[in-house]
Amino acid sequence: MRYTVDVLGERVEVDVREGADGLEVAVAGGAYRPARLSAAPAPLYTLSLGSERHALLLEDDPLEPGGLRVRVEGAFPVPARAEDPRAAAASRARSAQRGKGTPIQRSAMPGVIVEVRVAAGAEVQEGAVLVVLEAMKMQNEIRAERSGVVQAVHVSAGESVPAGAKLIEFAAEPATTE
Repeated sequence: MRYTVDVLGERVEVDVREGADGLEVAVAGGAYRPARLSAAPAPLYTLSLGSERHALLLEDDPLEPGGLRVRVEGAFPVPARAEDPRAAAASRARSAQRGKGTPIQRSAMPGVIVEVRVAAGAEVQEGAVLVVLEAMKMQNEIRAERSGVVQAVHVSAGESVPAGAKLIEFAAEPATTE
């Protein structure tokens, strides 16, 4: 099963499979490593990767039906969702072909907006810094997941936002004729 985890705005793929001696995990295309997930009183778990042990807290994601929020070692919750690898690959191919990502850029974590670097009507390229968000005393650059024209900016400097808050909205792409 493949899980997609959004870590500070970066999409990380985690593959989990049944190996000869139990679960095996590969992160971001790396090598598979033996893993063991031990349940403590739900929703607490211990993830063992070789000699490493990590405390996990798994919760339902209130912003995405069927999604999870994962806390590792007590850090801020990270959205995660299981996906069908074939459907995800087809979706990425369609997205790349159209040059589109999501039309709404959301906050991956709660924090305070330090700086907004775009305004409505601005044309931005994929990867451009849109907003700087401070969370846990670190400044995080929120980058555009797509190229396009900014339709609306939903935040301003100094504003506190929860995880999943709508930050930037892109204009709908005009219909193309082929």
